[in-house]
Amino acid sequence: MRKRYRSAMLAVCLLLAMASTAFANSGTGASTSGAWTLSQLNGLKARLDTAIGATSRPQLLAYLQQVKSDAETAIASPSLSQDAGLAIKETMEYALQLAKDANQAAGLWTDTPFILYTVPALSPEKRLPNTIPTDGAVSDQIRVVSAQGDYEASSFVLAALADAASVTFTASALQGDGESIPASAIDLRVVKTWYQGGTAWQSYFFDDTKDVLTPELLLHDEKLVSVNHVTKRNSVRVDYPSGTQYVDVSGSPPAAFSSFTAPFEDSPTLLPIELKQGESKQMWLTTNVPKETPEGIYTGTIDIVADGVPAGQLTLKIRVLPFELPSPKTYYDLDKDFYTMIYHSARMKDTLAGFSGNVQMAETKLRNQYRNLVEHNVINLPTNAAVDINNPQPYLRQLELMEEAGMDLNPLFGVGPLFPSNEDFPIWTQYLQAKAAFEANPTPQNQALMQQRYAAYEQTLVAPKAYVQQAFDIVTQALGHTNVYFDAWDEAGWDRLLWQQEMWRFVKEDVGAKIFATGHDDHFNLEIKEDFLNWVGDPTREKSAGWHGMGENKIITNYAHPHSGPENPDLMRQRHGMWLYKANYDAVYNYIWYFESPYVSAWSDYVDATYRSFGFVYPTQTDVIDTLAWEGFREGIDDIRYATKLKQLAEDALSSGNSTRVAAANKALSWLETTNERTTSSDLLRLGMIDRIMKLLALENGN
Repeated sequence: MRKRYRSAMLAVCLLLAMASTAFANSGTGASTSGAWTLSQLNGLKARLDTAIGATSRPQLLAYLQQVKSDAETAIASPSLSQDAGLAIKETMEYALQLAKDANQAAGLWTDTPFILYTVPALSPEKRLPNTIPTDGAVSDQIRVVSAQGDYEASSFVLAALADAASVTFTASALQGDGESIPASAIDLRVVKTWYQGGTAWQSYFFDDTKDVLTPELLLHDEKLVSVNHVTKRNSVRVDYPSGTQYVDVSGSPPAAFSSFTAPFEDSPTLLPIELKQGESKQMWLTTNVPKETPEGIYTGTIDIVADGVPAGQLTLKIRVLPFELPSPKTYYDLDKDFYTMIYHSARMKDTLAGFSGNVQMAETKLRNQYRNLVEHNVINLPTNAAVDINNPQPYLRQLELMEEAGMDLNPLFGVGPLFPSNEDFPIWTQYLQAKAAFEANPTPQNQALMQQRYAAYEQTLVAPKAYVQQAFDIVTQALGHTNVYFDAWDEAGWDRLLWQQEMWRFVKEDVGAKIFATGHDDHFNLEIKEDFLNWVGDPTREKSAGWHGMGENKIITNYAHPHSGPENPDLMRQRHGMWLYKANYDAVYNYIWYFESPYVSAWSDYVDATYRSFGFVYPTQTDVIDTLAWEGFREGIDDIRYATKLKQLAEDALSSGNSTRVAAANKALSWLETTNERTTSSDLLRLGMIDRIMKLLALENGN
């Protein structure tokens, strides 16, 4: 049995490798140039004649004939504009590629109002209405490989040959060898493209010179967001008590829009979608295999109906692996947890304020948000809040809701701030000036002034020290442990770091808590160092080795490489997954899940003239809308969990004394170390880990 599964896995890897080569040679429906000539247009029209003569598919034939007719009308026009000429050129290129791909897929989608491509879900390719997938293939098969209890993404694209006002999808249960996976384990959504700044796919920096269509939102109801292609603006459907209306959320800056006061939600399940002739639409599947599902291959179907007429069927196969994924551990030490964190604004105090004190609404929203975070592998969520000594209940209730959702509160990150008030910082700088004066001219007068200024500085520490001690007592009593972190000043300069040193000493030595701080290599020069450094920029082994060398149990992560904001799921998967892991980092902790304030709408692409909106998700009144980038984040952490499983099995094999198992473990570990996670396809890297896990499991079981 194990050997057959190993062979199946190897076959999957080889097929995907061959498919990736074939995909690389396929064409695109998007014009690569903004220029055109009449000669080019006539040449494309001639190729359309050939394509029309070569197809026997009724709906494809009608579509090609329509494109040809439109092209002939445009070409014959004496006043054909640059934009109109480019549009007809792109339309013909799209149609020709679609015809080529369809005719190479004999027997598939022969009389349907669309041609269906299966595509890699977490691809760096931007899938737009006017493009044909270059990394997909016309198919009626979706294949998923999943660990037990895990979420996996897959995707397909419908290239429409005709308009369809209502297209529905019905998934069946998946049947295995005497076992099944329920249809409820399959979630279908549509990928919504909308207008974002020109840099949206790759960057969080704002480009207000142009707005471009960008695939991003994962919706059950595609009509929740309306897109105006003339003005290039986006609107959200809000169900006010007075009636439903679409609210414009675009602009630089946009109008005020709050998820707390605007009643709007996505549908809980997929509603019918609309297809427009000559446009592609991407669909998204998320499968959640129940934990107890036995290993094996499970097969089900997705029936498609267009305007009431059956329009084909997809076969969905899930290869369930014989293991659950472990919690992530660090690459350099399997005994150390790899913490999964993200900055956020899902705080009880702020949420209560947003709902004007409505506890039920606040808790509903937070429960949904914490559930979503856990489902996307965020288990060590910092509170990003500060316990109020005079009213700790909102903070403590937040901890209860986090724990109920499945989060790990040991350690707890984010008890509160450990620094004095910013208003007291000038008192510290005055002391530094007096100190410098005394060192330059050590007179009694200068010494007295220095001592006076230092005494004034010490007085500013009385209140924050009292706060830290009381906050520590309140939180640790509620948690039942003392493994908690206080937050230092964010991105502090050198003088501000020195300003905090006495507080850092107090927190570590007198209180017995730990310290988290953002920063860079300046922190190496501090006499008293934080326990957890969030070092901005590219994660490298040199940085992690340097910080780990500063003391036992020092941990490190990074942020802003990039911040949240880029919509490319492959980029966000890499940067929040194997890049950090292989660099010997201890956590993922980036800025930010989403940002919303009375002054900044989470639904706008605009923050200011420099930055796009930071965010992985978009808040509704009681939940969030997932995005491609957020799914990339989840898979990045899953990559680390697969690597952890591989290393755990290898460690067991190395200690077994069995020469065959030891050799296989060393080979697997060598492969993991030498494979370049920055240049290797994330999908192929995942398959490589699965293949080696299966081999080690087979040897462990004597096969």
